[in-house]
Amino acid sequence: MKTLVLFIFAVCFLISCSTGNYNDKVICYKKVQLAPEDKQILKGQLEDLHSRFDPAEKMISKELTGWNYHTDAQSGTFHEVRASFYYAVMLLDLGDEQYKQRAFDIIEKTISLQDQDTTSKSCGVWPYYQEEPLATKEAPIDYNWADFNGVSLLDVWMGHQDEIPDNLKPVIKKALILAGKAIQKRNVGPGYTNICIMGAYVTYMVANLFDIPDMKEYARYRLTNFYNYTLDKGGFSEYNSPTYTIVALDELNRMQRHIVDPNDKQMVDSLYSMGWEMIARHFHKTSGQWSGPHSRSYSSLVRSTFFSILDEASGGKINVGEKQARNDVKIKHYIPKHLFHYFLSPEYPRTEIDIFEKNKPQIIGTSYLTNQYALSTANRSCLWNQRRPFLVYWGDTQSPKYLQVRMLHDFYDFSSASFFCKQDENKVLAAINFVTNGGDKHIHIDRLTDGKFTAKDFRLRFEFGNVSEDELVIPSSPFNPFKFNVGIPINLQLYIAEFDKYKGHWEKGGNDTNSWIDFVFYSGGEKNFNLSSMQKAIMGFTFLIGEEKVTSPEFSEKDGMVNTNWNNLEINNIPAKPQKQPGNL
Repeated sequence: MKTLVLFIFAVCFLISCSTGNYNDKVICYKKVQLAPEDKQILKGQLEDLHSRFDPAEKMISKELTGWNYHTDAQSGTFHEVRASFYYAVMLLDLGDEQYKQRAFDIIEKTISLQDQDTTSKSCGVWPYYQEEPLATKEAPIDYNWADFNGVSLLDVWMGHQDEIPDNLKPVIKKALILAGKAIQKRNVGPGYTNICIMGAYVTYMVANLFDIPDMKEYARYRLTNFYNYTLDKGGFSEYNSPTYTIVALDELNRMQRHIVDPNDKQMVDSLYSMGWEMIARHFHKTSGQWSGPHSRSYSSLVRSTFFSILDEASGGKINVGEKQARNDVKIKHYIPKHLFHYFLSPEYPRTEIDIFEKNKPQIIGTSYLTNQYALSTANRSCLWNQRRPFLVYWGDTQSPKYLQVRMLHDFYDFSSASFFCKQDENKVLAAINFVTNGGDKHIHIDRLTDGKFTAKDFRLRFEFGNVSEDELVIPSSPFNPFKFNVGIPINLQLYIAEFDKYKGHWEKGGNDTNSWIDFVFYSGGEKNFNLSSMQKAIMGFTFLIGEEKVTSPEFSEKDGMVNTNWNNLEINNIPAKPQKQPGNL
């Protein structure tokens, strides 16, 4: 009986779609028709975009006020490519006749900014802004824009095929084919999770929509290769990422809606389940947070859209936190049934161990989850602002709290700081050193030259989210152990802290939402620093949650390597002198 029901469902699904490649039934799509409740969500989301729409330029505008990745621009009014495409798709999805022409005007204008010179290295790619064309751009080109904008144009082509003006159809088709070719030429490897999936989707759909044989072969290879790679790895390379796991699931859900081929669909479904398993095993029910360690995250607390996803994907069974609907209401997530217990009736305390990188040097994640808190670490990582190698959550879903370790260069996270640790349940032994060829604000884009940088301030920060400064204490001298209670009892000790000739001192501070305990190495006028010439630049600390007796660590230095042991935890052979990065952190 169950088999018959599944067969009938499959037949109905295929009948409801317009298939591109009719003989093989490889892809499936149909006109977008939103439910009334989704239209209401969309109307609310469009309000801000309506106010940012520039009718003269037929694009969405944005005010820039500071440094941004991949751009030369830092301040002023700019017209966004990606946001303009999103806006056009949302207008068409809404189905309101008064906005239809505006949507097509935006699409035509924004497509015109694509590099369509077939002799150009960036052919098929778009700039971030109209005011910053690729031909004169000094900052690195973001080739991901072929993928992101290709997805938007596919939404237009497949969801609104019968509405597209005849003169615009060949324009969209050409732009999609060029984007697909750019993605194929770039050939991102399976380690770049979200772009590998997104590019596989764009090339798969473009190839089958417009019957491009070599792209069909490439897209299937890319999907299969990513599937095998991820299966062998046990998860996505951008491990346990609140940002990119959701992006990956979004794209996989999009594939589930549009890929019909049974073999390819099986791979997509399996990858989708793997993504949800990572979320489920790291969900901390008490605080409502996604426990670490995080390879990439744009905020220390999960965003409210995450709670909306959980609510929708569980059919209302997981109802936590303040919710905010997401932009693409067409994406409908679901949690595999065998994972529900992690969200509804988790077993605490428990430890989740993940080998995120099998090849040496391995990257191992540990997350210790209890009814009161979740403590997580990565045994090796860096302190880029998107990394979370040391993270604690506690509190409740209405007022979650966090602790994060940061290394700040002029109050921005310093990517050339490396993090190493060992964790056993509620205890962590950690060390921080530096690489001479790493990045400053970003791990790749703004690499240091020979380890040199200038700074007005340089400090190690223990940042407490949603905790008052009044709850924090600092020790009377740099290496004294100290203890305080912020809803959980925290024991902390710095056992080594040297940054060239700067010995450092403790400070504490705070603002309306966060507070911090800082070990300040330098603060004053702008000064030149050179990691390459430093003989020693290393920090280390112990951390324990609980009331148990705390001992001080023992450490030694031999041949420039620091070895430390504490409470049956050891970290060995940590270079005290900054050196070239030995591997990916």
